[in-house]
This record gives sequence, C-alpha cells and structure tokens, in this order.
Amino acid sequence: MPTRNGKTYLLKLLTKLSKISVFFLFACSDYGQRSDSLFVDKTFERESKFQELVDTTWIQFPKLGLYCEKEISYHKIYCKVQTVLSFKKLSEYLGIQIFESGPHTKYYLELNSPTEFGHYNPEFPLKLREFLIPAKTNPSLYQITLPIYESLIRSTAREFFIVYQKLDSNPRFFRKEADRYLLLVEEDRLDPFYLDRFILFLYPAFTDNEDPEESSRFVYRKGDETIDAQVVKEVVGFWIRRKADGTDTEFILGLVDLLKLYDSEFYQNRTAQNIN
Repeated sequence: MPTRNGKTYLLKLLTKLSKISVFFLFACSDYGQRSDSLFVDKTFERESKFQELVDTTWIQFPKLGLYCEKEISYHKIYCKVQTVLSFKKLSEYLGIQIFESGPHTKYYLELNSPTEFGHYNPEFPLKLREFLIPAKTNPSLYQITLPIYESLIRSTAREFFIVYQKLDSNPRFFRKEADRYLLLVEEDRLDPFYLDRFILFLYPAFTDNEDPEESSRFVYRKGDETIDAQVVKEVVGFWIRRKADGTDTEFILGLVDLLKLYDSEFYQNRTAQNIN
C-alpha cells in the first residue's frame, strides 16, 4: 500500500512538473517573440529617423555650414554634414561603430596623426550605400537634389572617381602603396609630407621610378591634370588608406551609385574605352 501511494504521488508530481514546464516554455517563447519584435521595431524606428534626417540634409545642404567654404575637396562636404550630425550620432543611427581603430574620436576626425589613421568598419560603407542616396527611389527628391549635387557635390565626386580610376589602372602599384603606407604608420615613420609625392599624380609623366623600364604604368585621360594638385594629393591619400583598411571596393561602389544617378554622362564617358 505505501508503495502504491508512493507511485501515485510520484505520478501526480511528474504531471504537475510537466504542466509547469509547458507553461514556462510557452511564456519564454512568447517573451522571446515580443523581445524580437521590440528590437525590430526600435531598429526600424531608428533607421526611419535617420532616413528622414538624410533627406532633410540633402535638401538643406546649400544652407549648411557656410563657414565650411574655406575647406577643400571632401573636407568641405564633411564640414557641412557635421553641422547636423556628429560621428557619435551617426554611429547610433546606423547601429555600428564607424571605425575599428585609429585616432578618431566619436566626436571628430583626427586628420594630423603621424602614427595612426582611421580603419573603417567594413559595414560602414555598406550602410552608407543603403541610406545616403535616397533619391534612387524617390523621383521628386531627385528633382530637388539634382541642382544641389551639380553645384556642391559633383566636382568632389568626379575628383574621387578620376583619382581612383588611375590608381586602379595599376593594381600592383595601388596595393604596394597601401602596404607601404601601413608599414610606415606602424613603424611611426610616416613623414607629414609623405603625400606631397602625389601632387602630380594625374599628370601623364607621373612615375615612381626614373628608370623607364621600372616605372609604373597608368591609364591617362587627357584633362585630368587640371584638377587642383592639393585636392589630388588629399584624394590619393584617402584611397590609399581605404585600400589599406580593405574598404576601397565598397566605397567606390557607393560612389558609382551616386554618379550613375546624378552624373550618368560623366560616368559613361569615363568608363568607355576612350583612353589617350
């Protein structure tokens, strides 16, 4: 009799425990689903706010940071954008760190460090491609922003593409320069005037060796040498650093998206086989 009562008690206990387990699993599952839903909602809300900010920044761009006009090339664009969006806030909107390493803080760019440079998070240019050209899917916004692109962004976009094209026309040179730059930075031997050697990079006679048999060969397009030499130097430095941190491909793809939308004739002419 005691044994039977013991078995009965044990069966009842197991039944109760199984019911509790089922309830617990159901509750956890429901909580997990609600947590996932909440996370998705917050992500959607954050990205929607960022997209609205991007749209507004495009439209208001001519009125932003008028004091930024003293800057050259892409520093002017960055200066204007920073009046409405800090690196810290941009990182929060995108949900990622902008840089993996380097001297930059979450508030500003450190452009004069002799021993470091910013290594972008590979996700960063992917996010830029996703959010920064909203007119791709908005014809009305395209009509509004086209004159803004033409007056304030086109020259810089073209400069970046032209310099990249010449660097990319000799991949071996491009890779070698990126590796050299990395080594000099790592060994704290990067001369402050190191990039001055690229002032004449877009000239047809530019070479990295006086011996014609040893010098690097590039594709040259007539008229490229008219771009301001200081701008050329800055842009070459940008692309060498992007080759060094491995984000050059995604950045150039984003630039191509921009050119195809706003500057298609220029892009088609530059990519046609009309080499001098």
